[in-house]
Amino acid sequence: PSTSDGATEMRKAVLVFALAFLALPATVLAQHDDHAKAALKEMTPTFQATFNAGDAAAVAALYATDGVLHPPNSAPVDGREAIEAFWAAALESGASAELTTQDMYWMGESAAEVGMFVMTGADGSHLDHGHYTLIYKMVDGDWKIVSDMWNSDMSPTP
Repeated sequence: PSTSDGATEMRKAVLVFALAFLALPATVLAQHDDHAKAALKEMTPTFQATFNAGDAAAVAALYATDGVLHPPNSAPVDGREAIEAFWAAALESGASAELTTQDMYWMGESAAEVGMFVMTGADGSHLDHGHYTLIYKMVDGDWKIVSDMWNSDMSPTP
């Protein structure tokens, strides 16, 4: 082969190597995204399980240390300690929750979830139902809730 053919082959080899090298980060990022999405999808079942077990500390651990609750008709509840106290008081009744995710949105190191909830009393009575919105952020490799807002779909009693 001539020298120009060797140079052409060398350029092709370098180009193939460069393209493969550039594609590698995209593959690694895609795998990271898939893992992050899978972990995020487990947050709601985990929340529901710990809530229904009456474990306020485990529920609060799902929130960022600077997380905020936005309960209906109430002032915001700021910080994990206050969130744990809020849930501890709420869980005293023995109520349980059923959460259904409707949509999830990923934005890199942040995500949002929109869903519906149904609250049932310890005696099986229907207590409430409505919608919620959660905002998550990645904190030290784990998803944490930074904002939790919900509202009732039930009409207020006069």
